[in-house]
Parts: sequence; structure tokens; C-alpha cells
Amino acid sequence: MPQSHTTPARGTRRSLSDAGWTLRLAKPHDDTPAALNDRLREGIPATVPGCVHTDLLAAGLIDDPYRYGVEPTLQWIGRCDWRYRCRFTLDAAWLDREHLELCCDGLDTVASLTLNGEAIGESANMHRRYRFDLIQRLREGENELVIAFAAPVTAAEQAEARYGALPHEGHGSNAAKPPHNMLRKMACNFGWDWGPVLTTAGVWRDIRLEAWDDARLGDVVPQVTSAGPDRAAINVSAEVVGDASGTVTYRLADPDGRALATVDRDNGEGVTTDHLVVERPALWWPVGYGDQPLYTLETLLCDAEGELIDRVVQRIGLRTFELDTTPDATAGDGARVDGLPTGERMHLRVNGKPVFLKGANWIPDDCFPVRAHEPARLDQRIEQAVAANMNCLRIWGGGVYADEHFMARCDELGVIVWHDFMFACAGYPEAEPYFSEVVVEARDNVSRLASHASLATWNGANESIQGVFAWGDAFRALRHGDRPWGLGYWLDALPKIVAELAPATPYWANSPYSGSMDRDPNANEYGNRHIWDVWHGDGQYRNYLGHYPRLSTEFGYHGPPAFATLDAVIPDTPEQRRWDSPALNFHNRNGGRGNQQHTDLRMADDFDPPHNDLDAWLYLAQVMQARALDMGCSWFRAQWPWCSGATYWQFNDCWPVSSWSAIDSGGRLKPLWYATRRFFAPRLVTIKPTRPIPAGEPIDKLAVYLHNDTDTPWTGPLAVRRVDLTGATVDESAFTAEVAPRAVERIDVPADFLNRPTDTALVASIDDAPTGWWWFAPDKRLAYPVTKLADLIDASLDKTDAGYTLSLTAKSLVRDLCVFPDRLDPDATASDNCLTLLPGETATLEITTAAEMTLEHLATAPVMQAANGYGESTSSHARL
Repeated sequence: MPQSHTTPARGTRRSLSDAGWTLRLAKPHDDTPAALNDRLREGIPATVPGCVHTDLLAAGLIDDPYRYGVEPTLQWIGRCDWRYRCRFTLDAAWLDREHLELCCDGLDTVASLTLNGEAIGESANMHRRYRFDLIQRLREGENELVIAFAAPVTAAEQAEARYGALPHEGHGSNAAKPPHNMLRKMACNFGWDWGPVLTTAGVWRDIRLEAWDDARLGDVVPQVTSAGPDRAAINVSAEVVGDASGTVTYRLADPDGRALATVDRDNGEGVTTDHLVVERPALWWPVGYGDQPLYTLETLLCDAEGELIDRVVQRIGLRTFELDTTPDATAGDGARVDGLPTGERMHLRVNGKPVFLKGANWIPDDCFPVRAHEPARLDQRIEQAVAANMNCLRIWGGGVYADEHFMARCDELGVIVWHDFMFACAGYPEAEPYFSEVVVEARDNVSRLASHASLATWNGANESIQGVFAWGDAFRALRHGDRPWGLGYWLDALPKIVAELAPATPYWANSPYSGSMDRDPNANEYGNRHIWDVWHGDGQYRNYLGHYPRLSTEFGYHGPPAFATLDAVIPDTPEQRRWDSPALNFHNRNGGRGNQQHTDLRMADDFDPPHNDLDAWLYLAQVMQARALDMGCSWFRAQWPWCSGATYWQFNDCWPVSSWSAIDSGGRLKPLWYATRRFFAPRLVTIKPTRPIPAGEPIDKLAVYLHNDTDTPWTGPLAVRRVDLTGATVDESAFTAEVAPRAVERIDVPADFLNRPTDTALVASIDDAPTGWWWFAPDKRLAYPVTKLADLIDASLDKTDAGYTLSLTAKSLVRDLCVFPDRLDPDATASDNCLTLLPGETATLEITTAAEMTLEHLATAPVMQAANGYGESTSSHARL
């Protein structure tokens, strides 16, 4: 439950979402279709919250913006002025109140508001809340509210002319590259290297009337200053707006609803602060580290006579977060990997305990904010993160600030939130009125989100500091020039705001950042890193092995969405159902070497790309993505405690696109998601080099690393085997593994296991932890002796209430076996995927579907695929 106000007798609230809104075109652009001009000037029904695009779509006036070729025809929308209008009636009782306000939680973006023809205010910031005074403007009976939105692309260009151009990046292969840094608006709305240019306008969050007398409560900000097994302390402050006489009462109840403390405090100068203590607290922990008990904090505002005026109810967790950047006492900081230098830690400590961050970056879940924030959709995504053994999501700085529902669900499930301020890949003006808008925005969101147990870190910006060190001439010139470009926010204004309003929440200046402008912001030895020279570089995903970050908050590898997701938006014609077709390139905004061509280039590291078989190409592209992130994430986990986290790019998508995501825009799980569930498992077995290997250097020694991310010791028999390409054992050694809680242990692979590499693989297994594998050569140099699905597996199918149980038993080594039931039913799902099995091993997949399926359907390509069919090409080894 987010912060919520009740409505006692002294306060009245009324939503305007049902006030009969209409949308009208106020000022067309030259590209506005002539056939729509008259219709849009008359007005169409509108939905609030919503935006222009979704209203035009609902009216049947535009095609689905996500279908192939549609988006370029809609660019006129972002260059038009629009008017939203509603009418509502009020009785006389409303006009007797001391305060009448229009409360807007989200206006997108540059707008002027009038009530009954009289101006009441303006907005210039999508990222903040507004309150407009309506005293003597409202009238009994019917009232008319008009919100006039200026064309957002034009407004950005006009702002750039006023402030002066500052460099901006991130647009990928989008032809249009508007100056996203010139408005306080969702940056990716202007197009990104995974998203289209669909620049929105509208009322995107709640809008309502509020009436009150005397005083009301603003934001209530609880801060847990200490938390241990014996005692927790909470500082809580409440903003009192209006008459400061009277009292504020804080009531705290434990997770079972039992009252713990009640404190009364006289109001003082609009803000009242108090200190609460909880004996023997139930501490909040990230998922995998403990439980997530939530206490209830009730804040009551009463007048001088003791009558209730307002009330705020919040659920809070008793925990502390801190960023530990202690200099290393020894080289490697205790990691089991050789060759690591000294530097500074980058540990997030929760209740004093260092936590390895296992997660991904969060982008808006749809191009249109109202759809991206549907509660059921947010619940599903966060639950999918937890199901993949993630404990952290990073809210990226080119989207929007998290809403209360998102944060509340993270509180409940134990998902740590690393939260950027909304700056990304650009220099930003520090002149007025831009600077003041940023300050108000930051204060608004820090206060609004401060109560949430999951909020671990505020981060100043995404890649803006890195840009002036490593990008083009325009960025580099900012570093050595005297023109303000954003450092005033990230090194001064924002940390001061966090320190004032939420002092118990850590702040970090940028992602990446090394803690000082005197260091490379993307150094291995300090701070957090972004690693993009693998995907965007000239080498294969094994080049992750050359990196040794203290904390990696971005790195990723491309992969296409599920077939059903693509099938819904691209034409079903032979010329468009090719790996390099215009439609596939349209739904890929990566840029660089050229959209699909980059994926094909990286696929060629392991396979001979099957250019004449789109089904095979899509499968191998997804497998490459899963393999790459497995390589990177498991290698970073092996480096604990030197490396304290791996949050890859990216978790989700905003439209049907080939991208770095683990879940596509249809909510369908890519093979990467299933691989994530394994490489982020609490106990991990992985085979990796004994030291970081620079790109191009041969790997001379290998070791088995066992990462025990639990609070209990891990002991048991470890089997390390070399197997041939049928899965038969060639060599085997047995060890006794003993791994302390929250620790990594290393066992070196015997040197003679490294012989005959091109026709063998290494396997390490212990208990029921996911098996660790090492492959000495790419598939295109592996002559898999068994390639046909019928010879690789025995399969059986049983009907269940939810669909089917598909049982698979390997008859030979089977690598990266995937089942794609969405090819038979777009709504179908599989419980597991991307499986590598040894002979005799069995996997049981639950297929959830309402459709009729047969074993022949499910066990035949392209529904079922395995990498064995794409090894070294010989006349005796046919494709699947």
C-alpha cells in the first residue's frame, strides 16, 4: 500500500478522470493528415489518465503505432498543439471551503490550464506534481477545465534555442533525434536505441479536486536511521500545509497490526519531526536474505480542538542501506580470482550486511505511460523478476520516476530499487528556469518515494559524466570548458536535496562513476561500471572475461523477441520474413553497424548464421543473448566480494523490438529469462578462468567457482568431468566442496582436462545447483554426432488442467534445447527453457495453454530447437 490520504469530514477529494474529457487539435502541423484536420478540430472522446496517441488509437483515427511502418506516419502528433477539455458540476458546499485546489500528479509536459476561461497555471515538467489554487475561480454548477498542451517536439527545439545546444545521445537508428535534454520529460519518448519516436502529450497520472480547511498533510517522510536485532530507530517528518496550530500524531503498528508507539507533537513552522524506537524489530531484507515484514505508520493531523483534519497511512520496512566505498586492504579484496588489483569497494550494505545485487535495468514498460503503469502489468513484471532470482531493479534515468504501486510491490517482494534521477546520455542546462524545475522535481520525488523500504539508492544520472570522458568532441568539450552542463545537479544540488529530505538513503553521482572527477568514471577498480565494449565491440561474448568491475550496473547483449510478438506486427510475406528484412530492421533500433546486421555479426562468433531460415536465425540469436549474459553474470559472481553486483541491460521492453531485454513487450519470456533464473540462482556452479583474460589472449587455466549466496554453509561432493559431444565421460575428478555463507570458493580444474578441447566440454555439478559448463570451441567448430531431435531426446506429453506436461529425457548430449509454445498459441508459456542436458537427464516442462497441442507439434522445429543442429557442417550432420 503506497502513501494514502483518507478523506475525513474536513477534507474532500474528487477525481476528474470521469469528467467527460474530450481531445481537440488546437494547432496542426504541416504533416497532419488533411482527412483528420476537421475531425480533430471538432474533438473526440478522451481518456484521462492517457495521452494523445492512445486517444487517437481508441477513436480509430490512427493505426497501431507498433505495427511495421506506422510510427513514421505519426510524427506529426508530436508537432501539434492539443487541448483536453472536461466539464464537471459542483454544489455550493464546495465553494464554502477555505482552500480549493486542482491537483495534477502528471502533466505531459508543457501546458497551460484555464478554468472557466481564466488562467490558473502552467506546467513545464512531466516528472513532478502540481497544485493550482482555484479559490474564487470555481463556481456552483457547471465548470469547464481546459488543459492546452504545446507540441512537445517543437517545445524541445524552442528550449534548445533559448538555452543553447548541449550534446545528447541514445537515439540509436531513429532518424529523428530531438533534443530530449531540453525538456523535463521522459527522454526515451524522443526515441532510443530500443524504442521508437512516439512523443506524447496528455494527462498521464491522476487529476483531481481537493477541498480543505485550516491545514492538510503534505508528504510524510520516514527515515530508518538504524536497524539491528535489538532496536530500530525511525526519524519521521510531516509537512503541514496551512495553519500550523494543532498536533501531529504518529502511530506505529507492527506487521500483525499490534500498536507499538503513539507520539503527539505540536506543529512547528509547517514541518513536524519526531523519533520513534522499535524494540526487537522484525527487519526488512532483500529477497533471498530474509523476510519483508512491513510496519504501518499512521500520521494524523488534528486542529487545536483535537478534531481530525487529515491522515496519511504508509507501510514501511525497518532496514538501513549504505554504500560502502572503503579502500581495499589487500589486492583483490578477498576474491578467489587471481590478478585483481587494489581499489575501493562498491558494496551496498543492507542492515550492515553486504549484498550481491542480482538484477537488471528497468525501462518504461510501454511507450505510452498510462499503459506502462497498469497495476496488473507492474505486478507481473516485478513477480517475473523475483521468479528469475533477481533481487534488484535499476530505474533508468531516461524514463520516468517509479510510481507508488511499483515501489509498494517491490517493498512486498524484497526487490531492491536503485533509482536514477531522470537524466540520461546528455548535457543538461543549468540556467533558469530549468534549474529551478529540476530542484522542485527532485524534492518532489525524493519526498514522495522516501517511505518505501525497497528504495536503496538515488543515482544522479545515466552516462552523462561518462559521456564527457569517452564520447564525441561535443561531449569532451564540456569537460574542459566553462559552460555548465549538469555537474551542478549531480555533484551539488541533488546530493544536498537527498541529504536534507532523505538522509538515510545513499546517493551516487552517476552511473557509471568512480567517485571522483579525477578518475575515469568507468574504471574497473572503483565505483560502478557500464560494460558496452562486448556487444558494441569487435569480439565475442567471451570478452566479458576481461572485465573485473566493482559493480556493473549496465551491460547487455541483443536478442529478438518471441515469435508471437513479432508475428503480430510484421507482414506475413516472404520478403518481410527474412532475418534482414525491412520489417525486422524497423523493429530493431540498435544502430551501430546496422540493426540486424550487428546481431548477425555476433551470431557468427558461435554459428554459421542460417540466412535462409528465419526460424533458425531467431532461435540462434536468442541463444546467443542467453549465453552472453550467462558468461558475464556468472563471471562477475565468481569475483565476489571484489564485484558486488550484476544488473544487466535490460529487463523489459516498451514495444515489439529486438533489444537487450529478457522479457519482450508482450510479457513473453525470452531464453535469457530462463538462463537468468539459473545464473542468478542462490547457489551457482560456474567454470571460468583463474584470472581476468584480456580480449584476444588465450585462456590457460580454468577453475570451478561455487558462489553460495545463502546464509547456510554449502558442503557436498563436487564432480568435475570432461565429456565428449555425446555426453560420455572422458575424465572425472571428485572433490569435497565447502563454501561458507555468502562466499565464493574456487577449485582448479586439473590441467589434463584441458586436452582435446574441440571435441569435449567440461561439466561441474554439485547437489541440485544448476550445472556449470565450459565449451572450448564455438558450435561451428563442434561436430555434434547427434543432431536430429528424435535422436537427441525421448519426449512424452500428458494433459493437465492448465495445459500439458512435456517430459524430455536426453538420449545424447543436448545443448540449449528450447521449446516455443507461443508458435502454436500466442498465449502459451513454458515453465523452463534453454536447457543443456547430459544423457539420461530429464526435464519436465509445464506448458500452460488453452489450445489443443500434440507431441508432434511440440517436439518438432521450429517449436522445439537445439543447438546440436547448428554445429560444424558436414554431409553426415544434417540440420534439425
